[in-house]
Amino acid sequence: METRRIALCMRLNDFYEHGIARGVVRYAKERDGWQLFGYGWMFRPLRDLTRWRGDGIVARVESVRDARRLAALKRPVVDVAGAVLDAGFVQVNNDDVATGRLAGEHLVGCGFRHFGFCGVRSVGWSRERRDGFAQAIRAVASHIPVFEETLPWWEKPDKFGALRAWVAKLPRPCGLFACNDTAGLKLTALCRRLGLHVPDQVAVIGVDNEDVLCELSAPALSSIPCDCERIGYEAAATLDRILSGAARPAQPLRIPPRGPVVRASSDVLASADPLVSAAARYIREHVHEGTNVHDVLRNVPISRRALEIRFRRELGRTIHDEIVRCRIERARHLLTESDLPIARVAERSGFGTHPRFHCVFRARTGQAPLAYRQAHRSGSTRGAERGPARA
Repeated sequence: METRRIALCMRLNDFYEHGIARGVVRYAKERDGWQLFGYGWMFRPLRDLTRWRGDGIVARVESVRDARRLAALKRPVVDVAGAVLDAGFVQVNNDDVATGRLAGEHLVGCGFRHFGFCGVRSVGWSRERRDGFAQAIRAVASHIPVFEETLPWWEKPDKFGALRAWVAKLPRPCGLFACNDTAGLKLTALCRRLGLHVPDQVAVIGVDNEDVLCELSAPALSSIPCDCERIGYEAAATLDRILSGAARPAQPLRIPPRGPVVRASSDVLASADPLVSAAARYIREHVHEGTNVHDVLRNVPISRRALEIRFRRELGRTIHDEIVRCRIERARHLLTESDLPIARVAERSGFGTHPRFHCVFRARTGQAPLAYRQAHRSGSTRGAERGPARA
């Protein structure tokens, strides 16, 4: 039996790193002879990486300094961060462009026509999230105000500096995409200080879905979860293949994020028309019941023609389109966050029959429901390991 000595180079200080570690540990437990070295009680100790004698490294490379230090070791490295994209390491990380697109699609779906992006300066994953966001909102907004600072600056909760003036000048209502939950929490705190109501005047969505932090935010923060466990698992598998003599992958392996977890910070329809807002609210609250256009009209005092005109003017879509959009959003959530059979997902998202659900979901997302579930759900839902991770 061949022994593999693998270093996990991250401090396990946050939600992202915990998920990566779970994936690497799960892969190691499926293989004979894998020994994991790292920081923390659950791994064999990694006190001095420069003197460590091992085979390969899974690392979160967040700076050029980190990249140079790891490159000097002359061992195969798989990077799970995507911050320094030109370091020459094999990349297995979150699909950050797709993450930005999801954020943009969510905020456009909420009816926003003014947007902003808050990111980390000179970091690859933040830049790609911004690019994906721009792609998603291009049809309704040609310009995105951007505010960028260093990661340590974002991590200082009471330091707002130029961000205060930047937020105050934004046209409202405005949908803001924060590159991670840390930036999102800082934005919601600043809006409170400025007297701006979240989500009616400023809606915010972040990335990582650190659930405790998101729920403690006031209001609770919407967020897009990265499939961290799958990233860790695939990073370990990629490193294993390289150590077995396979060629280095020519392209990065991008793991798709999961669907947005919508909380109070973006649970709104940005419309100045009270009848459109009332109709959209009714749709969101009753979509799982199989609501149709006639149900909406029975609860909003206006003719169908007049309401259709208002919907197109305010949202750029029909009443039926909004119903289908809400059904798809609910179905995405159920597919990734539950073990419900596909037929039950169809029922609980308001589609009724399985064949109709399959047809509409595939037309709107480009994937059949089962394929979407397999591509987007976390490895932890397929069975998590138990006990210490001393592989």
